[in-house]
Amino acid sequence: MMVGSLLEWLSSPENPPVRYLTALNLAPQQASARARETLRREMLAWEPLKKVLALQLEDGSFPSLEKTPTASPTYAALCLMERCGMDITDEPVARALAYVADRHAKKGAFSYTTGACGILPCYVGIATAALIRMGACNAPAVQASVQWIVDHQRFDHKATRAGGAKEWPYSAPRHARCWESVSCYHGVVATFRALAALPTERRSPEVRTRLGQAIQYLRVHRGYKKSKEDKPLFRHMTQFFIFGSHRSNLIDVLEGIAEADPQLVREGWVRDAVEAVDQLAASGKITLVKNYPTKVVDPLPFEPIGQPSRFLTYQWLRVEQKFGLCIVGDPESTSQGTRGC
Repeated sequence: MMVGSLLEWLSSPENPPVRYLTALNLAPQQASARARETLRREMLAWEPLKKVLALQLEDGSFPSLEKTPTASPTYAALCLMERCGMDITDEPVARALAYVADRHAKKGAFSYTTGACGILPCYVGIATAALIRMGACNAPAVQASVQWIVDHQRFDHKATRAGGAKEWPYSAPRHARCWESVSCYHGVVATFRALAALPTERRSPEVRTRLGQAIQYLRVHRGYKKSKEDKPLFRHMTQFFIFGSHRSNLIDVLEGIAEADPQLVREGWVRDAVEAVDQLAASGKITLVKNYPTKVVDPLPFEPIGQPSRFLTYQWLRVEQKFGLCIVGDPESTSQGTRGC
């Protein structure tokens, strides 16, 4: 399917969030300010999104479907709001950020509990990346979480020691097997995505160093494979989802690579990963294979499982756009994926 046909499909009123984001970032001609505002109002009024937002409590948190309350449902809601194109100027986002900053970021980074033992790289990275993309770079809790990644996150691969030089004094990452001889892939990718989401001008020398170390870890794994075998690292990497809890899939990985340095597409391991996604895209459309429980609302009401996904297809076109593999939208918008940061 040609890009023009995909853009027409993504611009369907059936999915107002993707329609809005397509007009914002992919449309060959930029929509007027009035048209963008209309599309944004339609996005915020979309019933599946309203179903999620209606669950938000007065303190800004989101209730859990499980007995033991944690910040996980609020992080999930933030990720879903980011997926739909919301940003820090939207009241539900601002309230959720205020809640997690007050209750779950007191020991140096976002925690899924109220203390340091709930600080795990996967949760830190996913929450931080979503908030950066929604324009919350300057929020103290976001800045603190980025600094935690710089100071403490490790990108070990057996004999290769890379990452934060400061030892984290709390036991959770060790007990949760985040930092063994090979650092947990999910933690590496999530924290990498957070650093990559930072606008280039906001990347300190230390951030650039950590990005380079994370990319080397991914290079060893060729993005998504076992380091010494031509096999997928995890089965879910090519089973694409809208929400993955603490997990990332191959499109997420490539999105981070494109934001970190689009010139990496010239390397064989990145091109191989791009081709792997293209081979799974029927007529250019990415199929939604699964979702993971959000602990907010289950099943996620956004799109049907087993069908072509406008959310995922939009994301993939944006990745290709950033790599310069397809020419859509305003070329000036391809260098960074954050909104209003």
